[in-house]
Amino acid sequence: MKISHSISNLPTLGLVSLTALALTACGEKAGDDGSDEGSASASLDPKIESVFLSSEPGGALSVIEARKRAEPGTALTVTGRIAGAMEPFSADYATFVLADESLMTCERNPGDSCQTPWDACCVDPKDIAASRLTVQILGEDGRPIDRSLKSVHDLAELDTLVVTGTVADGSSEQNLILNADGIFPKPEKEGKGS
Repeated sequence: MKISHSISNLPTLGLVSLTALALTACGEKAGDDGSDEGSASASLDPKIESVFLSSEPGGALSVIEARKRAEPGTALTVTGRIAGAMEPFSADYATFVLADESLMTCERNPGDSCQTPWDACCVDPKDIAASRLTVQILGEDGRPIDRSLKSVHDLAELDTLVVTGTVADGSSEQNLILNADGIFPKPEKEGKGS
């Protein structure tokens, strides 16, 4: 009996998982023991290292605009913030959620003391879902690399990025997945809390 493995359901599975995380209410981070599980000092896959850019690509679309152009195989350059879910970074794979810069994250609300402001818990979940996409870095096998991107090149929640890549097979306006071939973290003054 021949068993075949299909990776075509990976993007959908990832989005379902990220959607479930986004619907979680604001709160303290569970198990925050100060460990740096995604430490940039860990040896990086050369493919991950090669994706980080030293200069900003031009012509970036907003996440909302990019979602309208979600045809598989299309090359896109998108700008947004790491936000839109309670845990926008996968703990196990080179994926994260990129939200439109217009998404009203909690730190933008005066007096809000949310411990996880990047989850935008005060925003209607339908609006959050319509304002984000998933970014992934694929390995040679065509699957997301099995290493979290959290803390790689100091990436953190609420950072503003410009990402270049190709829309993944199976993507749609409702479920946009971008196979990244370039990530440029914008300087902090343009990112967190802006």
